[in-house]
Amino acid sequence: MNGTIRVGNLFGIPFYIHPSWFLVLGLVTWSYSSGLAAQFPQLSAGLALLLGLMTALMLFASVVAHELGHSFVAIGQGIDVKSITLFIFGGLASLEKESKTPGEAFWVAIAGPLVSLLLCGIVTAIGVTTAASGPLAAILGVLASVNLALALFNLIPGLPLDGGNILKALVWKITGNPYKGVTFASRVGQIFGWVAILSGVLPLVLFGNFGNFWNLLIGFFLLQNAGNAAQFARVQRKTHRFDSRRCSNS
Repeated sequence: MNGTIRVGNLFGIPFYIHPSWFLVLGLVTWSYSSGLAAQFPQLSAGLALLLGLMTALMLFASVVAHELGHSFVAIGQGIDVKSITLFIFGGLASLEKESKTPGEAFWVAIAGPLVSLLLCGIVTAIGVTTAASGPLAAILGVLASVNLALALFNLIPGLPLDGGNILKALVWKITGNPYKGVTFASRVGQIFGWVAILSGVLPLVLFGNFGNFWNLLIGFFLLQNAGNAAQFARVQRKTHRFDSRRCSNS
């Protein structure tokens, strides 16, 4: 992504942060610090802010773990991971190439949600076994619920989400054509994008309610990236046909 800042390496993978991430970090920190201060009035403003920041950083660490899940499975298949980037909508692992088979593509796609579900289970188990209470219990509850939401949201069956890549792998397996998989999953992603946009626009137009404004942003993100994936698939399909004809004429 343009304008990203390289902050180091994770297990040999270049790690970048997009400037939009700092905006989200601030918003999440403020949101959770305000919530903790309201729930636990005994907390000082400074301590609530510190706990809010720690919660926000742990949430983004969960996003990084999600992307590392994709990355480690891809590396196991001999695919180089060019980078991991944190940005306004979460994280993105950039892979050098596609998996060779639909089965391998499926495991790369499902790895991230499985990591998020595992983290949800681990955090929940920590909260139960330690009988955590007070602000610590609240923070553990947030971490568990966000990891669960991260897994479920990414399983929506439309590109560019993980569920879209799973759908792409299934269509690829059924048809034997990876480009049909991308095209189909992209169209489903565009449908979900329009649904998200409508869920943000209708309350705003009808009631002046900005509560679903985030849905509007997510919808545009899905539309743009699903459209880009579909366009890329069309180009790749044409290139593949051209190469096949050239080989047959040789």
